[in-house]
Amino acid sequence: MTGVLARVFLFPGQGSLTGTPLSHALARTDGLAAAREVFTEVDRYAREFNMSTADWWDHPPSNPNSMMPEGAPQLVMFATSVALHRILTIQQTPPDALAGCSFGEIAAFVAAGALSLADGVRAVCELVEVLKDYDKTGGMLLVHADANVTQCTLDVLGVTRVVVSCCNGPRQTLVSGPPHDLEKVTVAAEALDLRVSRLPMVRCLSHHPEAITTAADYRKRLEPITQSPLRTPVFSPCASRWYHDQDDLRERLAENLCRPINLTHALRELILLHGASCFVECGPPGGLAQAATDTLAGVDRLLYACVHSPLREPDRRRVGSSVSGDAAGGSCGR
Repeated sequence: MTGVLARVFLFPGQGSLTGTPLSHALARTDGLAAAREVFTEVDRYAREFNMSTADWWDHPPSNPNSMMPEGAPQLVMFATSVALHRILTIQQTPPDALAGCSFGEIAAFVAAGALSLADGVRAVCELVEVLKDYDKTGGMLLVHADANVTQCTLDVLGVTRVVVSCCNGPRQTLVSGPPHDLEKVTVAAEALDLRVSRLPMVRCLSHHPEAITTAADYRKRLEPITQSPLRTPVFSPCASRWYHDQDDLRERLAENLCRPINLTHALRELILLHGASCFVECGPPGGLAQAATDTLAGVDRLLYACVHSPLREPDRRRVGSSVSGDAAGGSCGR
């Protein structure tokens, strides 16, 4: 990858969803018709798997994350990311690069033109089907601390099957492991006054070395998928490099299940080596924008770098960098 990046779209992984109707959130982008078109297409392709986003458009469940493992939350997150990318590209100009965080790589590949929307939906639905086979075998826990503090806590507890799975930022570290061991981590974190929260969509080992069988099963299910050349560069926080057209993207998606992610390193590389100065959270608002904001705040040369979360309610803060809920994703770098 050569040249200087101005704007990078970040596609979030499996986090959590709120009960806010998507029609209300997406209406803030002035692209409601385009978004509805994407959701209609997604539902048409998901029909084969008996999955749908239909109930989420105007009347989502009060506790949306309880719908796991039927797959609707993942399908909604994917459709929202694809729709938001389409809206922002129409309203402004295409982003200079994309980066998908874990599950978010599926939407990133669709946005980059490497996967068709139909194959993107298949990749989402097949993942849900695979994870059903391993339901309740593990999970993920978000620790609001850096990776060093989190790892020290795991070492003291002696929970060897719990691993640091994702370094999202200075104040966000994800760990993955068996449910019983995660409970030990939760109790210890509370005693240390560390805030923790479970990822409700993830109920198996993820970004964990023991998930190699899950990854192999998922790869088999992705065999019918075909890929096209990347029209937009895609950086992988998991592989810590740019993807290229020689990559088997089915292999890369499967590998995500058993390899750790270092989003902090990826963001710093995009900033310091490639000049990225604006990041847009391309999906439902969550911790990804905050993780990017925290990382940018620690990079001295970009005191005025920005992070936008278009579907987040407006909330401007400036601590070396900024995060905002501007509807159109802002115009920084343009």
